[in-house]
Parts: sequence; structure tokens; C-alpha cells
Amino acid sequence: MSRNRTYRKPLGVVMSHHIRNRRIRKAGVAALIAAASAVALTACGSNDSSSDAKGSSSSHASSSAKSSPSDASVHSQAGNQADKQAATLGGGTDKARAATECQPGTLRAKLDTAGISQAGMNHRGTFLRVTNTGDETCVISGYAGVALEGAGHTAIETTARHGSTYFATDPGSHPITLAPGKSAWADLVWTTTGASTAHAKYLQISPTGSNSHSTVPFAQDLDNGTLSLTAWSSKPPING
Repeated sequence: MSRNRTYRKPLGVVMSHHIRNRRIRKAGVAALIAAASAVALTACGSNDSSSDAKGSSSSHASSSAKSSPSDASVHSQAGNQADKQAATLGGGTDKARAATECQPGTLRAKLDTAGISQAGMNHRGTFLRVTNTGDETCVISGYAGVALEGAGHTAIETTARHGSTYFATDPGSHPITLAPGKSAWADLVWTTTGASTAHAKYLQISPTGSNSHSTVPFAQDLDNGTLSLTAWSSKPPING
């Protein structure tokens, strides 16, 4: 007859098994806690980083916002300065335009007897004088146009030399502003050595060098029909 036997694990084995299971469970719990802590720390770090980034961005934006008024002020000042310069330049342009070139019809030319005393070493001279007879201020510059005429207003071949004369230093071409009634002067000189003498009776004077001219008496004998003259000046020519 067979007997049924119940196999029982030794107590030490059972206890060892329970202890091992308990250790496994504790290890699992510890792992879960560690994982949870890591997740929490990561979340906190992310929040801190985000907060730092926001703070930095906010600080930068605040700094930029603070500097903007200063920048705007600089740009505003630069703009105002440019406007002032434009206004100044505009004013200068307006003044320049206010005085236009003198027109032949508003100028009267003649010989000024104040210069007729110029004489010496076969040189003789006089002053040309031009006066603004118009109602507005104008500007004249450069050299007058001159030409000789003989008896009956016949044309005489004339050579005009621009520059310093025997009696006066040339001031050079420059603008002269003539208010109504004001005048400008030039020195006119010729020689009388008797070489190829031209017998003049009249002198054509064009203040602006144009074809428009005045004709004045000029009974002079001069060499080779040559005249020397200075540029217009605001004062009678200075002898030099």
C-alpha cells in the first residue's frame, strides 16, 4: 500500500524566499521613489530655467524699453539739427536769389571825370562808372565791354586787355551788389606814343559785356586802338 506524503519546504528556505521577495519589493519601491524624485527635479529645473529665461527676456526687454526714449531723443535731435541746417541753407539760397544779375536796361554807363587826371609815361586813363537806375537791387561782375568809334560813329578796330593797368591793380572778377542808385567803377587806360594812332571820337560801353551798350564822347588819340581795363569794383580803382 502506498502512502501519500506532503512535501514541505524547510523553514529556512521559506524564510529566505520571503526575505528575498521583501527586498525586491523594497528595491522596487525605492526605484519608483527615485524615479519620481528625478521627474520632480527635472520639472523644477525646467520651471526654473523657464523662469530664468523669462526673467532674462523681461529684463532685456525692460532695458531695451528704457534705452528707447534716449534713442528716440537722439534721432529727434539729429532730425531737428538737419531741419535747422536745411532752413539755414534755404535762407542763404533765398538771399542769393533776391539779388539777380543786373540787366542792361537798368544800368547807365559813363566816363567818370574823377579819373581823367591819370597821366604819365605816355599813359593816360580815366574811370568807367556804371550806376543801377532800376528799382531793385542787382549784381554785376566781370569786365565791361568797350569799343572805339571814329568820326560819324564809324567802327574802329579795338583790342581790350583785361587786368591791371599802368595806374591801378585789377581786383579780379567778383560779384558786386548794386542797390538802386549805387555805382561800380573800372579803370580804363591807353598809351599815346604815336604808333599806329587811332583817332577815336566815341566809346561804346557795355556794362555786362552784352551787345547792349551806351555810347559816350571819347576824343582821344591812342596807340593801335588798344585799351586796358580792370574788372568792376565797388570803389574807384586804387592807384598802384
